[in-house]
Amino acid sequence: MDTKFCRDCGEDRPLTEFTRNRNSRDGYAFYCGAHARRRHNAAKDRRDGKPKRRHPRDAVVPEGHKWCPDCEQILPFASFGRNAASKTGRTSYCKPCHNARGRRSKDAVGGERTYHLRRRYGITAAEADAMLATQGGVCAICRAAPAAHVDHDHDSGAVRALLCFNCNGGLGQFRDDPWLLRRAAFYVEHHMNEQGIARLRAAGTDDPDGPADASGCQ
Repeated sequence: MDTKFCRDCGEDRPLTEFTRNRNSRDGYAFYCGAHARRRHNAAKDRRDGKPKRRHPRDAVVPEGHKWCPDCEQILPFASFGRNAASKTGRTSYCKPCHNARGRRSKDAVGGERTYHLRRRYGITAAEADAMLATQGGVCAICRAAPAAHVDHDHDSGAVRALLCFNCNGGLGQFRDDPWLLRRAAFYVEHHMNEQGIARLRAAGTDDPDGPADASGCQ
């Protein structure tokens, strides 16, 4: 089989791997087809910048592997996170690159706390801190426990105040329904009164000021 030396491979390659070149002495290109494409693409990248498309160029991706556009490595599926929406069922970027992109996104909006607050409630960390200062650092309902949770209207999405874990959870359990909350308050007060009366009767009197003696005096 006829061969030709490829300068990039550093070895002889089959002549069929070389394209025709009228300007060369033997009528074939100086580099094999794979290295010729790489040189062409490298020159294009230097001139125009790297392509934005998310697939490898001039690379064979084996079964069960995927190419990461950021680190430009071909890695096994295990190196990528799960993504049911993609064709391969994996994320576009390997785990380290995916995490690095996430950190850059969070840093761009002022840090991880602002990133999550803005994403869920539409406020920044500075705005949350200002609310906390206005509330004196405690829950807007019980005014005792630290306010660690952002309370918002589930219909409109509007932020209301900062609450402690118990108060925030309580509103959620009662579905933010004022009628249910008032009935719950009435229920608790009613049974507290009933228990108070029961204790007085057990003590031998229905009078909270104490029993009267035989003369009618207390």
